[in-house]
Amino acid sequence: MGIQIKRVGHIGLLVSDFERSLQFYTEVLGCTITNLRTAKDGTQTAFMRFEDMHHDLVITSAPTGADIASQGQRQRLIQQIAFEVENRDEFLKALAHLHAKGVKLTNGPLIHGLEGGGTLGGSGSRSFYFTDPDGNRLEIYTDMMRVPDGEPFPRKEYADVMQTLFNGEDL
Repeated sequence: MGIQIKRVGHIGLLVSDFERSLQFYTEVLGCTITNLRTAKDGTQTAFMRFEDMHHDLVITSAPTGADIASQGQRQRLIQQIAFEVENRDEFLKALAHLHAKGVKLTNGPLIHGLEGGGTLGGSGSRSFYFTDPDGNRLEIYTDMMRVPDGEPFPRKEYADVMQTLFNGEDL
């Protein structure tokens, strides 16, 4: 059956400018620093949290000479990091906060799924996307569908209704 993983525990990123990234993740995204370390070689690491876990995000200075910021968006090894907020109100507050900080959106706000013009198989989450100072794609989202163990998605009772409402179109 495999390992039963519950959720992503934390994300670790190499950053090209440690101080700039630390400022972005604390002042723009609101992370709290749990621990700052400087290794003998000068490499800096910050363990940061959103709530009560020791850390949800770790940033570390990239090795000397590494040019991690020059790759195109689709060539990066990390496709995106998604941060969930509690509800629509917090979603809109996050959108306003990032705008006030001068952060430009790369996509959204949008709704993934039928409600946003997509397919019935979409997550239903409200999302918007932006990048950190090194070009890593970040997402803020809320209202993602839950899929209880053993249930199909989408559930038959509303998949059938949606097929009828949309005259059998492929949703």
